[in-house]
Amino acid sequence: MHVHRLGLVLAALTACGPDGRADATDTATAPTGTTAPASTSSSSSGDVAPTSTGDASTGTITTTTTGTTEEPGTTTALTTAVDTSTTEPVDPSTTTTVGPKLDLPAEMPIPVKDIPGLVSITFYESTSGVMEFTFSVDGPELNTLLADPLSNANRDIEGTSVEFYDVYYSDVDGVFDPLGSYLTIAGSFGAKLPAGGGLNLAEISLNFDNNEFEFGSFLASFVGLGDNYIAGSEPNAIDNNLDTHTTMGNTVDTPGQRLRVTLGFKSSLMPG
Repeated sequence: MHVHRLGLVLAALTACGPDGRADATDTATAPTGTTAPASTSSSSSGDVAPTSTGDASTGTITTTTTGTTEEPGTTTALTTAVDTSTTEPVDPSTTTTVGPKLDLPAEMPIPVKDIPGLVSITFYESTSGVMEFTFSVDGPELNTLLADPLSNANRDIEGTSVEFYDVYYSDVDGVFDPLGSYLTIAGSFGAKLPAGGGLNLAEISLNFDNNEFEFGSFLASFVGLGDNYIAGSEPNAIDNNLDTHTTMGNTVDTPGQRLRVTLGFKSSLMPG
């Protein structure tokens, strides 16, 4: 065994007899404030039960583990020295170092309709110039998912005669949820090229009782379809500019699907 401290070597030599084996009549004493491995011996011919010795006031504890019989009448047990700042034995194999814990608040999004002071929501659609469609926070439009197919008699917003949209509270994927933290506009447009693509969303605004408003801050998810869909136009819905808009395409060849844009807002996703 190699020991890196001179004091420990001297202590170990003191504990050994002439033949280098531990002498039952000798004891090894570690200097105060240091920890040294010690060897013990027993006249038992069986296994040795673990024992602990040492001075708790110095923080040095020697733990003896089970040994094996090497010669008749002599049992040698290995010992391990452990430094501890407590008065109880410590198993170093189970010691875990834990870093400082940061006291950070958990993400707690709230339903859009529960945003303090919110009274209405406006969708800015740019089919022919910017048109505003405003709905009450507790109104039926935002709290109801319309069944397909959308039509002039079954829509929340109408652009052209072949363009109909449903608006509602949702989750991040645009799935209807009356307690959702996101807002979704989804719908159908029945014209392919050379017509321009449909669902031209400029912005969505939250309107508060103090006459302030908030545009969307996060592009959560979207669906673009058809030959007149302009991929990459989606961020126009959150650029705070009513002169730009999305172009999400058409549903002529996919009547079972909807064009869609879903936005998130700081007031619901990062309340406070």
